[in-house]
Amino acid sequence: MEPLAFGLTYALPAFGAAIGVGLIGAGALNALGRNPEKLSDIRTLMITAIVFADSLAIIGIIVAYMAKG
Repeated sequence: MEPLAFGLTYALPAFGAAIGVGLIGAGALNALGRNPEKLSDIRTLMITAIVFADSLAIIGIIVAYMAKG
């Protein structure tokens, strides 16, 4: 049962981060389609938002290892 708990402890934050990155990408492409001359601003904001979303997955793996040990 412990390996299942470890897997779920990491899988759920990783799944949430993946969904978040997908939504960020869709929003950025939508914004770029509406305002193509703001490419550099949109790209900068998109990368920043993706970094914050991926930090959730990193925190999830840290918590999974802490709970396991």
